[in-house]
Amino acid sequence: MNHVRRALLSARRPVRPTSLALLRCRRTFSYTPRLQASENEDAFLSQFKNTSIFGKLADKPEALMALRDFAELMRAQGIDANTPPSTFQMMKLAANSEFREAAQKVVSELQKAGVDLTSQDTIQELMGLSKKAGGN
Repeated sequence: MNHVRRALLSARRPVRPTSLALLRCRRTFSYTPRLQASENEDAFLSQFKNTSIFGKLADKPEALMALRDFAELMRAQGIDANTPPSTFQMMKLAANSEFREAAQKVVSELQKAGVDLTSQDTIQELMGLSKKAGGN
């Protein structure tokens, strides 16, 4: 009877694998990087497409390329498009010759495209666009 009981109890107990068996069955851990929050560029572009400025720039690839390069430079300098730059960041940008050249190129390409940056209507349109983009 004792022999039968021992056989039943041993059948219920899980068998402990040897250390070699543990090494073969060990799973490796992997992870997926967390997605970071990002600006919804489609919303900004859809708002920008409704402006008169876009109508003037739509067929001017040089102006669009200058704007794209300028935006990339701003991102590389650590400037967030959703918040205004700090005073220190503005001073740093003003001292950067690459930034000054890119800004001059944008202004000249916009003028070639017929966008008057001194016009009150253009300034109000750009300010309204930045408020909408900041609110989203």
